[in-house]
Amino acid sequence: MLVLSNDDYLTLKLEWAKLRIEKLDEIEAKLRKMKELAEFARDYKLSKKQIDLVNAKIHKFQQEILDLDEQSRTFWLDAH
Repeated sequence: MLVLSNDDYLTLKLEWAKLRIEKLDEIEAKLRKMKELAEFARDYKLSKKQIDLVNAKIHKFQQEILDLDEQSRTFWLDAH
């Protein structure tokens, strides 16, 4: 069992919080790109091929967002 002082625990928790904020910023940027793609698809008459490309990009961003969230969601010392 790992035993940490309160200061060490809080230092690690702060580092995790910084990492989480970085990942959330990345997630926000990807969500903005997804919104731009969706608005582009809404505003322009796209061919089926273009729509498929937009959908593929949106799904790629969606998976990247899920991965970023999974990587940073839980502070490892608090995981049960």
